[in-house]
Amino acid sequence: MKTLTQNKGFTLIELLLVVVIIGLMLAVIVPRAWRANIDAKYGLVRQNCSELGSFGMEWAEKSLLAQDEDSTARLVDYIATLTNYTTGNPSATWSRVQWVADSASCNWTSPPGVAPSGRKMNGVADVVPEDAVQDIVPPDKVPRNPFNGVSVFESPNFPSTSPVTGAIACAGHGENNGQWLYFAFLFQGTDSTTTTPGAGGAGSAPSTSFHAGQDATSIAGLRNGVFFARLR
Repeated sequence: MKTLTQNKGFTLIELLLVVVIIGLMLAVIVPRAWRANIDAKYGLVRQNCSELGSFGMEWAEKSLLAQDEDSTARLVDYIATLTNYTTGNPSATWSRVQWVADSASCNWTSPPGVAPSGRKMNGVADVVPEDAVQDIVPPDKVPRNPFNGVSVFESPNFPSTSPVTGAIACAGHGENNGQWLYFAFLFQGTDSTTTTPGAGGAGSAPSTSFHAGQDATSIAGLRNGVFFARLR
């Protein structure tokens, strides 16, 4: 006569051991996956900066070509307006920074109802730009902040009261005793803590507002951002 053998199930200890192993695996995998996702988005933010640099230079060259014959404006004067610099000629100690999405203080964005006379420009005999950088960007090529999916030119990417991860600013600083001006893009990261205006004045911010050592008040800080231009 054959005897039936009863299938043995898992003991409580075995089940707990499996749960512990799975928990340990998740503890290792989840943070790395989250970090990889964040790093990928930072890569897209840097790509946005490169695209803004191309559009910004195209806009400045277009504005320069449209100036009056007796104008003394230079390419650097138009680029400087993208950093909220609007009076005189930049000096050796010049340092400015401007959020791309701030429609009130720079020529990056094109707010509704603003006439050409309302554009920002340096105090030289020149032509005030008829448009903003945003106006020359094809709709299908508008850079979007990968952290919130919104156009970099729109107000949700202007950190006026609190940090906005992925928000981009354009900054410039004097170099070699003012012989050159160095321009770069800076952006906020997940470790940003403040948007308090810094040494550059209204519209500027200290290094703590930006990601990974980026700083609008020094050449070294600008070099931790994304290069835009180096002009006389």
